[in-house]
Order: sequence, then structure tokens, then C-alpha cells
Amino acid sequence: MRYLLARAVPSLGESDRIKVAVTEFNNRFMDIYASQGDKRGIGAVPATVAMRHSLVTDAGSLWIGGQVLVYDIASLDFRSVKQDGPLSATVLVKEEWNYQYKDGKTYKEVGQVHGTGALMRYRLVQQGGKWLVQACEPVRGSDKGVKKGA
Repeated sequence: MRYLLARAVPSLGESDRIKVAVTEFNNRFMDIYASQGDKRGIGAVPATVAMRHSLVTDAGSLWIGGQVLVYDIASLDFRSVKQDGPLSATVLVKEEWNYQYKDGKTYKEVGQVHGTGALMRYRLVQQGGKWLVQACEPVRGSDKGVKKGA
């Protein structure tokens, strides 16, 4: 019964826990890239093992190529939080980011700071009582018709 009710309107506590997982994922995402894919902090990323591996591999590839990608989140605007099942959820977030490539050895700027925005879809699973990001992908088109908040 709780699942059916939560499916229609996730409880405030569960919705908040899901949002915290997405926010923490993005905060840790910035750290992984800034640290050149250093694995020491990867255990703190609220993500599945496959997602963590993907992050470290991507950041490490940049490092091997002699560059570091520095991300700074400007804003996370949650558009919807939906529990798809008792252990899964989908979240839509409008994100604004600033990013810059830097030299991997000197940490000097390689290019200018750029900004970008996107509507992102996060798919989360609950494992061991924690919400973990399983996948994230840009959503094509606009977010018209998507409820803000939730």
C-alpha cells in the first residue's frame, strides 16, 4: 500500500532523500574530475559501481591526455521526482554548469571558462537503504509540462 501511495506522491522524506542523493552525486562528480580521477574519494559518490567506474575512467582518460576538467555547478533546479517502484526513481533536473580545461601538471588554464545548461534525467536505485545514481542522461527538448518541485 505504501508503494502505491508513494508512486502517486513520494513521501516528503523519500523525495528529499532522492534529491539529496542527486545533489551529492553532482558535488562528488566535481571532485572526481578536479582530482584527475583519483579513486580515493570514489566510495563517497552515491552511485552504483558501474556509474562510479564510468566517472573514474572518463576523468582518468583526460588525465592521461594531459588535461583536467574542472566543473563548477551553478544551479540544480529539481523539476520532478518520481518513484517508479519501491527501489527505483526517476528525477528531472535543470542544471547549469561552468567548466574549464586545465593542464594536468601545472593546473594552468588551457581554455576559457564555459557555461552550459541542460535538462538531465537521473535514474536511481535503492541499495542498502541508500539511493544511488544508476544512470544520468540529457533530455532532448524542453521541460514544458514538467512540474517544478515535487
